[in-house]
Amino acid sequence: MLPVRLQNIISDLQDQPWVISLLHKGKLFIVGGSVRDAYRGENIKDIDLIVEGLSMEQIKSILIPFGRVDIVGESFAVIKFRPKGHDGEDFDIAVPRKDRKIGDGHKGFEIVTDGVSILEDLKRRDFTINSIAIDVETGRIIDPFDGLVDIRWKKLRATDKNAFIEDPLRILRGIQFAARFGYDIDLSTLEMMIEYSHLIKDISGERIMEELMKIIKKEGNTQIALNLIHDTGVDKALFDKKMLHYEEGFEQLDAISFFYLLGLLGDVDPAEFVKKRLKGELRLEKDVKNLDKMFSLLPKMREEEDLKYMLSKIFSDSPALMDVIIIPEEVDAIVLQMRLGKIPRSLKDVMVNGDDVKVISQGRIKDKEIGNVLERVLRDALMNRFNWRDRRDSMEHLAQIIYEN
Repeated sequence: MLPVRLQNIISDLQDQPWVISLLHKGKLFIVGGSVRDAYRGENIKDIDLIVEGLSMEQIKSILIPFGRVDIVGESFAVIKFRPKGHDGEDFDIAVPRKDRKIGDGHKGFEIVTDGVSILEDLKRRDFTINSIAIDVETGRIIDPFDGLVDIRWKKLRATDKNAFIEDPLRILRGIQFAARFGYDIDLSTLEMMIEYSHLIKDISGERIMEELMKIIKKEGNTQIALNLIHDTGVDKALFDKKMLHYEEGFEQLDAISFFYLLGLLGDVDPAEFVKKRLKGELRLEKDVKNLDKMFSLLPKMREEEDLKYMLSKIFSDSPALMDVIIIPEEVDAIVLQMRLGKIPRSLKDVMVNGDDVKVISQGRIKDKEIGNVLERVLRDALMNRFNWRDRRDSMEHLAQIIYEN
């Protein structure tokens, strides 16, 4: 029985002129995540289609009169198709493909598309829950590897015994799916993930980062992810050693907290790990570095004023740190004061600036000394020693500081 979501999609597709044109010469199937998510009761954001019996060039020539056609990817060419008047996500359209062994190792394969059937295409996919297709013309379910059973029992099982040899990144995809869906990994699949986890060494940082970020962005359970990184041996591929392991307490981490903790548990510099191994974005690297700095400086902060000033400077450089999950209670309390406007977040909230220092001091205080004066202003504002929200009171306090100097 097809879920209502899929019934509606198929009905809509059958009425589309471009689909009718494709079906005149080939067969059309809905595949992959769109089928999986429909059976999981999730919303379908995009639709992946496979056309059997036509080449990519034939598909392109059929589609061009009906909308915008873009071919993306390199060896795994996919057509991005947007029909005229369509306001949803582009359709991803491809032809069936399979892998052919041409050499040793996980890179010793080539992609074959000529004469490949939908069944062969489903066999080369990573997990059974993604190896399901729906015939658009008839509504027939094609499920040769019992993916629907695995969805029902919330089980993650590799479609083929060579799945992780062909692409070791699938090990991380398995971790990602388990964390997002809460699925148990089939024992034989877990054993294969462990056996081939060392191949992750050869995977680019960008691809690893992409899979890990999906866990965060799609609200997966980060504790499950950390557990599986440890249990599968992916940690040894990432850090050249086993990582520390805590079985609970890290269930819903934000990205900054997750990558900071991952680096700590792997006994490496977290920011350098994000930068050099994962090729992460500069913003994330900077935020992780500042979070590391915060935790390093916290034990040294004996006075409340010093703590507030340190946090103000760090939050000015990395505003996102105010929202991280793992900040301690004493920091969280100061963050709350800042959010409520009881103390300034930074010097920008105080009603004076460097130009005011120059005017009041009549040029006596030089540029290199202005920063020291403004630090004193910010420290006093953080301790509410004057009304920092009021311009006049702020100017009077600044004048007093300058006079004392």
